[in-house]
Amino acid sequence: MAQADTPISQPKSAEKAYKAGWLNHRLNKDSTAKWILIAPLVVFLILFMVYPTVYSLYMSFTDYIMRGAPNMVGLDNYRWLMDDPVFWKALQRTLFVLVACIVIELTLGLAIAMLLNRDFPGQDLVRGLCFVPLLISPLAMSLMWNYMLHIQFGVVNDAITFFGLPAVGFLSTQGLAIWSIIFISVWQWLPFSIFVLLAGLRGLPRDQFEAAQVDGVPAWRVFLRLQLPMLMPLIIIIVLLRTMWLMRLFDPLYGTTRGGLDTELLDWMIYRTSFVEFDIGLGTAYAMFALYLTLIVCLLMYKRLMAAMNRG
Repeated sequence: MAQADTPISQPKSAEKAYKAGWLNHRLNKDSTAKWILIAPLVVFLILFMVYPTVYSLYMSFTDYIMRGAPNMVGLDNYRWLMDDPVFWKALQRTLFVLVACIVIELTLGLAIAMLLNRDFPGQDLVRGLCFVPLLISPLAMSLMWNYMLHIQFGVVNDAITFFGLPAVGFLSTQGLAIWSIIFISVWQWLPFSIFVLLAGLRGLPRDQFEAAQVDGVPAWRVFLRLQLPMLMPLIIIIVLLRTMWLMRLFDPLYGTTRGGLDTELLDWMIYRTSFVEFDIGLGTAYAMFALYLTLIVCLLMYKRLMAAMNRG
């Protein structure tokens, strides 16, 4: 009986070996291995980026108000958006905050990075302290500054009144509140610009600067003609990233003014429309418009970055 079973088992073993060999051959091919490795990333992007974006685009064409089924209204939300003065005021205010934060962060960041680029006693401690604001949660940071800037019991006003000056309502005075929001955002994200530019300064070639020093070229001319052009790709990267982050600035408002005193930015307006007034359709249209605008601006900056890197 054992000899009779042998011819039957041999074809099965050969077929099994053939399948195993075919599978190993497929797995060893570069194209197959590539797709196996990136498959989890593709699934992640589809679930958490592509699908939410497509669904948000669909919702922007509806009048969904948190009950019932979404009703398609076509471009009505976008027509309302175009004629909404509150939206354009929030967008204008957002762009103002964006430009102010980026200009201040780049100016101070470059100045502090050039100071930290020099060797001095305790330089590691100073660099570590400069990094601290980035370690704080944005919401906790905004609540902390809300307390510190309070007109009655804030530590900042305690210091001001100590010198005989009147207390200042940083977060309760119209016109000053928006600058307080800018200050809070700059305080937290200034270290990002400092350390990116510091890394760029540390990586610059020294031979050109030594040659300029031997030739007696003034320091300001060396900065404008050598350092600044070499740092331009990093500067564009900082502007690109900060533009994306500032277009959705939310935490400083949530912890301080809640959009009052003319501090309502675009992201807060989206939140208020969607989750306070429960107009999901219109709020999503606001969000999609902000996404389109951010993509256009970032695309233009990306082209500038590529041009700067090609010149370098």
